Amino acid sequence: MAIAQQHYFITGVSSGIGKALAQQLCAAGHKVSGVARRKAQLDELAATYDSFKGYGCDVTDEAAMNQAVGEAIDHHGAIDVVIPNAGIYQPQPAGHIEPDAFVHHMNVNYFAVIHCLAAILPQMQARNQGHIALMASVAGYRGLPRSAAYGPTKAALINFAESLRFDLSDTNIKLQVINPGFVETEATAVNDFDMPDLITAETAASEIIAGLKTDQFEISFPKSFVRKMKWLKLMPDKLYFTVVKKMTKA
Repeated sequence: MAIAQQHYFITGVSSGIGKALAQQLCAAGHKVSGVARRKAQLDELAATYDSFKGYGCDVTDEAAMNQAVGEAIDHHGAIDVVIPNAGIYQPQPAGHIEPDAFVHHMNVNYFAVIHCLAAILPQMQARNQGHIALMASVAGYRGLPRSAAYGPTKAALINFAESLRFDLSDTNIKLQVINPGFVETEATAVNDFDMPDLITAETAASEIIAGLKTDQFEISFPKSFVRKMKWLKLMPDKLYFTVVKKMTKA
């Protein structure tokens, strides 16, 4: 039985979860427009999959994002699903604030998502049809050691997704938020501590694709780790700080 082919627009496809998503979706017969800064990785995906089209773009550049979206629509047609996945992570203790690092995290992880949706959402609204899946993280649940620059960007995305869900509730535009735990990527490779329940980018992509087919608001995984994080989220402050400090040896 043939699948219903869809057009996916995904940012950050040069490596990690974004690349794995592009590979698995193309292999399943979908059309993928992928955004990344590294041209060689885009060319590699395009050489492997006829249904992939890459766009070299700095996601923090609003004009460049608008152009990439326009060219993607011209090439593959209307965008059915958008996954603004591009993001960065650099350990940053709050006790040693480097303002440029904090601003850069917010520009890439949050404002780039806004640029992406500003270009795509009006067209989905005009068609009263579409699917948005925002890439956040369980790190956005509560503050964590050395996550002072990264965590707030993911908390902002979760809050934004919740707000946008209300605004789109009377439309045919589906809105989901993706909250992974630790995933083996270039970003997490900088961590010098044991990452519990670490999964591969390929496993994460499979979890996301399965979650996109459901009606649940939050796509979160791996389940055992997410349960622990949600338990910590509900803890009283005093107990939370004590437990997390002991767990992370912060």
